[in-house]
Order: sequence, then C-alpha cells, then structure tokens
Amino acid sequence: MLGQRAGWEEMKAYRKGGVWDFSEEMYIKVIMLGLVKEMRTRERATVGEDGGVRTLFFSMATQDATVEARGEVKDGKFYVTYKPLQGSPQRFQYDLSGPLLTPQSFVFSAAVGLLKDGKYSYFDPSVASFMDAEVVRESDTLWKLNAHGIVVRAHVKDGRLLLQNQPLKMDIVAEPPERAKAPVEPFNVLSLYAVRPTGEPIGDLSTLVHLRVRMYPLKGDLTLNFANQRILEESGDTFVVDITYPKVLKGSTSKPPDSLKRYLQPTQFLEVDDPEIRSLAKEITAGKRTDLEKAKAIMEWVYGNLEKRGSVTIPTAKQVLKDRYGDCNEHATLYAALSRAAGIPTDIMVGLVYQGDGFYYHAWNVSWIGGKWVPVDPVYGEFPARPYRIGLQHGSLEKQATIMSVIGSLKIEILKAEHERITGK
Repeated sequence: MLGQRAGWEEMKAYRKGGVWDFSEEMYIKVIMLGLVKEMRTRERATVGEDGGVRTLFFSMATQDATVEARGEVKDGKFYVTYKPLQGSPQRFQYDLSGPLLTPQSFVFSAAVGLLKDGKYSYFDPSVASFMDAEVVRESDTLWKLNAHGIVVRAHVKDGRLLLQNQPLKMDIVAEPPERAKAPVEPFNVLSLYAVRPTGEPIGDLSTLVHLRVRMYPLKGDLTLNFANQRILEESGDTFVVDITYPKVLKGSTSKPPDSLKRYLQPTQFLEVDDPEIRSLAKEITAGKRTDLEKAKAIMEWVYGNLEKRGSVTIPTAKQVLKDRYGDCNEHATLYAALSRAAGIPTDIMVGLVYQGDGFYYHAWNVSWIGGKWVPVDPVYGEFPARPYRIGLQHGSLEKQATIMSVIGSLKIEILKAEHERITGK
C-alpha cells in the first residue's frame, strides 16, 4: 500500500463442469487510533463462463467483529444477506446490468480469459457497495474495471495474475507463498492516506468560521455542493470549494418538508424503526421542543456514551448501540439513526477532517435544523461542527465507497482561512 507491504492474498480456482469454484483469502495488519488491527477476509464464489459470479460467500473477521455475507444471482437479480456476529441479518436485493463481479473475481476472470469488453455489475462485499461498472481490455495482458471512478486493473499472462492495482493505492503482486506470507509490520492506515495541505496556515480550529480550498484531482461520483459547502470554481478535475460555519442556529417545531422524507427513512444500516432505537431517541429528547434542542441532545448522548476506539466493521446502528464503542463511522451511524427516529432529517457525510498536520479521512453528520443543513460531529462533540471538514460524499455505504476513487492521490491547497474575532472581557 503506497509502497509499504501490508499483508498477503491467496487465490485458488478449480473447474467444475461449466463453472469455476473460486476462493480467495486476504490478510492485512494495520494501526488504527493507536491500536493494532488484524483483518482477514475470505471469499468463495462459483463463476460462470461469462466471468460473472453465480453464488458468493464472504467473511471479514477482526478483533472487533465478524461479518458474513451469502449471495446468489437469480432471474437478473443479486440477493445477498449479511449476518453480523450479533444482531439481525441485513438483506439486500439489486438489479443486475450485466454479469456480477467482485474485486477479487474480476482479476480471476481476467486471468483465465472469461471477460469481454462491456457492461458489468460490481459488488464489493467488504463495504456492501453495489454499482454498475465497465470492463475494458487495454492490452493483451491488461484489463481495467471502472465503477463510478473506482478503478481496478488486472495484469495477467498465461492464465495467471501478475499484478493487481486496487483502489486506495493498493497493489497486489504475485510472489512465491513463503515470501508473500512472511510476517509484516503494521502500518498506520489513517496517517498513510492523510493529505498534507499546501498554501495558507489553517490557524486555530476552535475559531475557524470559513475555509476555502483548492482540491485536485477529483474524479468519480462525488458530491461537493451540499450542506455548508459550495463549489466556487471548477476546471477539469480541479475544484475550489468554500466551507462555512453556521454561527447562528434557530430551532424549529415545524414539520420537515416532504422533499426530505428519505433522510428520515430506515436503511439496512440505520434501523430507525427498531424499538430500542426509537425508545432511546424518545428518552434522549424528552422535554425538548425544537429540532435544535433534540439534535443537540442526541449528539451529546452519542458523544458521551460511546468509547472512542478504532474499529474495522460494517457498522449498523443497532450493533453500535449494543457495543458502545467505535470510531467516526460508528458514531455517525448511531447519531443518524437516533436523529431520524426523533423526526430530524439526517445523513452521514464522508470526507476529510484537519488534525494537526494534515487532512485525515473521516465521517460525520448533517441534520436539518431550523430550515437548513447543519454539520454535526458526534465523535468530536462539535455542534455545529467547525469548517475544518471537507465533504466528498454523503449517504449510504454504497455512496460513501465512491470516495475511494480519490484516496491516496488527492492534493489540497488552503486558499483562505478566516476566524472569529475574540474580544477580551
């Protein structure tokens, strides 16, 4: 990963009649928030002559949790069920636009000559992300998959994978087993992908009210115009963006507009209708009249009741509520579910936050308060959140995964940083 050895991957395949029995195992060792995390994923699939997955089994195990997924392609649809170690299974159904590929099955199908140029469906089981994709043969030995800016390349020859270029600047290189599985030192995943900005100093974060940045190269399915953030200039893959701080907040008791109904709905990871989630949201907001009072109370509860600890999971609100720990993803997930259960339109933001020496990848929230979107960060305990956060996308895990198209290559220049004037007493 970015020139540092991080682990190993092993693939095996056997021909059985008209299908292939494909299996893959991956091991990665990282440091998150000062803790060493070991992650092991396993995938087993049956693959047809068109290169598409027919059946799928996936598991991801860390010290934090174990998640399993089982999927099947049937009648033009892909059905998959996620089962956490504890909690209810999460079921998904997707319409296929072409043969189904995973990041691992894509490189296998390329190596054994099953792929053709054209449209495919793409599913990444590690982040529960499904999207359309295009596959192109760039040369006799190179295949490229592009799923909304998430690019995977497979360098193959004589039925073997030589090199795989994955998102996050991760390269998988063919090596003898004894060398590939040699012990590895953990690497700091957050620091590795941090963006060190150029330009003006950002100054005191606690008084920042306006930040203007230039970012490049930006590609893929990103959303930069949302909430307290606006695009000022755009030229090719370079954008100038303004982020502002909502100094004055006014609460409201009015019903949110119908256009925001989707930000109140349950999702597979935000179990808004779960009795425990609804009961807790009611308890936290008891006696609060306005959306401002309710949202602040929920943020303070999440901030005060979740232990800040690095976690490698696919978080659901119900699981986070049970475990009572996590990093920014877990905090944002639980806050979103509780706020929606309390009738406050809320979404999850993903992007970057400035910490000391650079911008680090991060998740937080936005809530509809007093007729406008307000940034809220329950892992930092900031309400509203200061504008040293740059949003790249918002929404479900499927949407959040699209920022992988820029991780590892993004550059940021600080053009302006304005602060409130603090007058002495």
